[in-house]
Amino acid sequence: MRLMKKGCLLRSTEKGQIGWTAGFWIFLFWGILLCSLLQMEIFRSSAQYLEDALAASNLAAAIIDVEEYGVSHRIQIEDVYTARLRCIAAMKANLGLDANWECTNQSLISGPVHMVNFTVYNVDEENVEVYSFDENGVMYSGTGTLGSVRAPNGVMVESTGIYSEIVYRVKGFPGIETDAHKGKLVDIVMCE
Repeated sequence: MRLMKKGCLLRSTEKGQIGWTAGFWIFLFWGILLCSLLQMEIFRSSAQYLEDALAASNLAAAIIDVEEYGVSHRIQIEDVYTARLRCIAAMKANLGLDANWECTNQSLISGPVHMVNFTVYNVDEENVEVYSFDENGVMYSGTGTLGSVRAPNGVMVESTGIYSEIVYRVKGFPGIETDAHKGKLVDIVMCE
């Protein structure tokens, strides 16, 4: 009984052909792995850079009432509107953003930056006053108790502080762009 048709016969392989094919696939696997690791390192370093820039911008916005601190030793941010404007100005300077909120150095941020949240937490003994601005600049306020208020990044609010969050575009290895979010809470405390 003949099971093979004419033209479908198995050809014999040359010596070393399987080795070349296996070597090619191993080389391709390692190439893709190294490119992925390099891309993850670029994302990690840009996230660290942006976290530091957010922390510096939040600290620039920390305008405390010195007279209130001198009398009651309470740290309060009285003018939340001015604090937000100072944070925006500091963020533009720290990230090197132009008037359109685009980074002049496109290697870390490949599109415009949007501040989607700016929140001031004023802690007074057991109460927390929350002043939150959305991406359109609309302010919402509320109160909570110490130990129950968390920032949007999940960190418990323990003292007066400022939280800000941005959304920005990053470019990946094969040219794919995606949105990235970064938020940072900075506590304002006085060292004695």
